[in-house]
Amino acid sequence: MSTIPRTKTVLPPSRASSLDLVGGELAWDFTNTSSARGSAAHQEHLRDFDTLMQWIEHARVMAPSDCAYIRAQLSGHPRRARQAFARAIELRELIWTIGTALAEQRPVPARPLDLLSAAHAEHLRHAEMRMRMGSYIWVFDPRRDIEAAILGPITLSALTLLMEKDLLRTRRCAGQECGWLFFDTTKNNRRRWCEMRVCGNRAKVRAARDRQKQARKG
Repeated sequence: MSTIPRTKTVLPPSRASSLDLVGGELAWDFTNTSSARGSAAHQEHLRDFDTLMQWIEHARVMAPSDCAYIRAQLSGHPRRARQAFARAIELRELIWTIGTALAEQRPVPARPLDLLSAAHAEHLRHAEMRMRMGSYIWVFDPRRDIEAAILGPITLSALTLLMEKDLLRTRRCAGQECGWLFFDTTKNNRRRWCEMRVCGNRAKVRAARDRQKQARKG
């Protein structure tokens, strides 16, 4: 009996270390490590613990020296690294669920808010308040707790956004192959695209092609 060899799907390189940070808030930028969720154009840039740390360093969630410390600590512990990565993805999708509801001006379900609050409280157990440039801030040291150092600043960003920002300015990019979340800071509050030069231009090109097709039919 002959067998048909399976072709291995080759994924494009992850852009975790170079993704544009256009969300306006750390929490939204974190959700934007995945694009076009639920479609054939879906792109996932956080694929393992290594790509997670690439993005953490790229987004300046912590200092490069702290990122190096975490990599060194978990290099010989793949199970701990996988667990940390899994919790990061869970948190990302939790924040995305909340952000998408806000962008669509739907009520945010109570459970995601409760889970986010619980995660924030857990991370704060390992944080310290320190004076920086005339005011106190929360500092997450990976030597105290690695998971809190990675995810603590992100949960803090999400909670601060929910409590202090104008949530009606939360947007979801209208690009067909995008769906990124961002905070609209424009005066007229009508920003449609995460980036005009990317998704906005794609939409313009698509609209021009559609007009050409209609003209040929006419």
